[in-house]
Amino acid sequence: MLYGEDGALTERGAAYMSKLDALTGVRYQRLRKGLWVSAEGIIYESYDPAVHLIDKFRIPWEWPRVWSVDFGYTNPFVCQMWAEDPDGRLYLYREIYRTRKTVDQHAKDIMDAVSQPVHTYVHPSGEDRYAHHGRVWGEPQPRAIVCDHDAENREVLARELGIGTTNAHKSVTDGIEAVMMRMALAGDGRPRIYLMRDAVVSRDQELVDAKLPTCTAEEIVGYIWAPPTNGRAPKEEPVKKDDHGCDALRYRVAESDLAARPRIRSM
Repeated sequence: MLYGEDGALTERGAAYMSKLDALTGVRYQRLRKGLWVSAEGIIYESYDPAVHLIDKFRIPWEWPRVWSVDFGYTNPFVCQMWAEDPDGRLYLYREIYRTRKTVDQHAKDIMDAVSQPVHTYVHPSGEDRYAHHGRVWGEPQPRAIVCDHDAENREVLARELGIGTTNAHKSVTDGIEAVMMRMALAGDGRPRIYLMRDAVVSRDQELVDAKLPTCTAEEIVGYIWAPPTNGRAPKEEPVKKDDHGCDALRYRVAESDLAARPRIRSM
């Protein structure tokens, strides 16, 4: 597809390589040069894909689930689905990471991932139909859905899923420190947080073509501190770019480690 039989770039190959050549920084080094390098000023220095990124496995039914959501449209909407093992370790086992869809459309994708249709279901005439209607869950419902502080989007998401939501604990510095603590190896030589490979339900082709992160695992390696300036100390706040999965990651860790556990009601 990229090269002809003579070894020369095809038209499609030339267009593809020009996109790679236009990249800068760590993404250029990785995607164009094939070098595994760390971004300067990387926040999660202890993150190691060989340790924290694991193969998928069947999550036991009894492990509690919590979802974390960061809203977006032009920027990615992220819904992370987390399970917690009996020792309190967290596992990101599924992720919606998409641009250019509305919240109700994302809710349908979410319900498609966690439930099956009831083919005999007949919706009452004249009533609004939401994403959760006529569905039966194939896994435990989350005990909490922690969200970015957008009241309108939260209302739509709760209505479509039939599950209430709660505001995330959004203190950036505290959240980053809490994630760092979970990424550090505990006394048994294991971290307290894992991400599963291929957790993303469907890769966003627009992000793929733009060579932007398509999941949280791809964000982490480029999540960096903003450079110091007048009035801002080093390592005070992250760069606000390609960080939506990292934000949702913070919300999840903060829900367990920093904030009181919310009460969630079904709708």
